[in-house]
Amino acid sequence: NLSCVQVIVDAVVTARLTPTRSASGRRTPVQRRSRERVERILSAAEQLVVSQGFGALGTREVALRADVPVATLYQYFADRDAIISALIELHVTSMDGRIAAALASLTSYSVRTVVETTVEAYRAAYLERPSYVVLWFRGRLSAGIAAYIREHDERLADEFHRFATTAGMLRPDADPLVLRLCFEISDRFLEAAYRHDLGGDDRIVKEGVEMIVAHLERYATSAGVAGIPADEIAIRWGVS
Repeated sequence: NLSCVQVIVDAVVTARLTPTRSASGRRTPVQRRSRERVERILSAAEQLVVSQGFGALGTREVALRADVPVATLYQYFADRDAIISALIELHVTSMDGRIAAALASLTSYSVRTVVETTVEAYRAAYLERPSYVVLWFRGRLSAGIAAYIREHDERLADEFHRFATTAGMLRPDADPLVLRLCFEISDRFLEAAYRHDLGGDDRIVKEGVEMIVAHLERYATSAGVAGIPADEIAIRWGVS
């Protein structure tokens, strides 16, 4: 039998497990030496974009910082966009896991605790990987990379909707569109918060969270506003 923690993790990360097109289309190297080279290249790219900004990110600059020949870099990445795509995919995977773990640690689930915990998980991920802030909020990403993130967020929003309605936090007739719009709005206020500060503006984040909570509580059940104990969530999910 699944524990409540496993239920939450499963519910939140289903979007990550759903087959999706890659942002880069790059194949993951199998040999350890190749994997290490790719990791070194991506680490160099992260350092470069954080220290010098999006405009400084180029294949030659990354190769120089990674201490690999440019020709070697091109064996794994066709161009700058391919490097960015790989970084974005790493960040998204890391954030999904962080969100799932944070939500699984809650003892009571309400619209407010879920929204606050999710936003804080994003912020913790930004602190750990500031290159994502530069790339997503300050960069000029290709249409393919932007579409990859949008599609991922839509699936994640749908999983939040499935979880919240099944667990009795939101009314059964709550439109999935409501959750999708919440993700869009969250992206906008986080962009405003991190536009000029890698640490984020706490006031903007706080106001953004209140906007999302107030909107979702319009569709919440009374239990979804007051809070549902973690053990009860597992029962409502149909798991003992």
